[in-house]
Amino acid sequence: MALFFAAGLSACTSPVVIPRGDPIEQRHCQDGSPVSYTAFLIGDAGAPSLAADGSDELVDPVLRALHADVTQAVAALDAERVVVLFLGDNVYWDGLPPEGHRDRRHGERALLAQIAASDPARAVFLLGNHDWHIEGPEGWSRALEQRRFLERFTPRVRMLPPGGCAGPERFDLGPHLRFVLIDPIGFGHLADHHDEHVAACPDRDVVEAFYDLAAEFDEPEGKHIALALHHPLITAGPHGGHFGWKQHLFPLTDFWPWAWLPLPVIGSAYPLSRQLGVTGTDAASDSYTRYVQSIYRASRPIVPLIYVGGHEHSLQVHRDLAGAYYLVSGAGSAGNVDRVWDDLETLMMATARPGYMRLNVTANGSLDVTVLALEGSADRSTVYSHCLADGPPRPRVRQRLKRLY
Repeated sequence: MALFFAAGLSACTSPVVIPRGDPIEQRHCQDGSPVSYTAFLIGDAGAPSLAADGSDELVDPVLRALHADVTQAVAALDAERVVVLFLGDNVYWDGLPPEGHRDRRHGERALLAQIAASDPARAVFLLGNHDWHIEGPEGWSRALEQRRFLERFTPRVRMLPPGGCAGPERFDLGPHLRFVLIDPIGFGHLADHHDEHVAACPDRDVVEAFYDLAAEFDEPEGKHIALALHHPLITAGPHGGHFGWKQHLFPLTDFWPWAWLPLPVIGSAYPLSRQLGVTGTDAASDSYTRYVQSIYRASRPIVPLIYVGGHEHSLQVHRDLAGAYYLVSGAGSAGNVDRVWDDLETLMMATARPGYMRLNVTANGSLDVTVLALEGSADRSTVYSHCLADGPPRPRVRQRLKRLY
């Protein structure tokens, strides 16, 4: 992953992971005011079950459960007060190909299923690495293809940043919560293909984009800030380098669950190489490390309050010592769920089950998150909930934390 914020990165050598300290008990907000806005967070939903007859009927169990929850939330509030945020990897495995390609119809159906699941609420789409053709030679063109396709459904459906662009972009969910959205791969494209990039995007250059992001954090305008992007900053999944004996002895099961072919010694090359950062989409890689460090350099305690990502095919909630929360919601495809490990000091909960999260904003500015998961094809159930903020943001000291690392 070619990444991004070129300014001020020479001193950064490893990802910032701030342990949370003492265990944080699950708690509920106490302000008592009604819910006024709701955001559903779902990532990696680009491999849904599709109707066998080729129709656009919504049959995927995760998306059907999401649609039921969206419908209920809209009935309690209204469509403008409910948003579904799709956190990237909206089309597996290689993004949306051009018209005439043999896989075009399949990609369109995957997107249409997600759009249907969000109806009648608003929907916001981010891009992930698979939408970028796994950062292959057709990545830019496929990012633009998905952007053009989703533009057919405006204004209810938006892509932020616009497909291929770096950001930052923002949208407010009421008076108390602001989402700031970025695409790290878009930053890499801006740096490497500047002229092509700026012809299709409002971005100017990487350094100015870095300061634009810092300005979003420095001027929250009295709102809680949630930074949303596909790649999580902290994760207890495979992209975080977490592998066990199974991956060392039976590495092929990571690609084909039925492939229980023992490969002692030789098999260890796969998990060890990923832990050493050979794969650019893993947190141990130099490019991933730089993007994590860049975000921390742009931020200040404790803005953002929430980091939202997908990428890992699981549901995770983390909290660091500074009080920031990290929501990983990348289990949007029922047949594409990964393992999680419970040995991270930042971890509050994790489950390797398909599902999504609901983020409620109350009239008084409290935020609470609910993790909703499916077991097989059964209805979804609440597996975790927690109050992220019991009231509106408190005034913060505007002095930037100079060094967390």
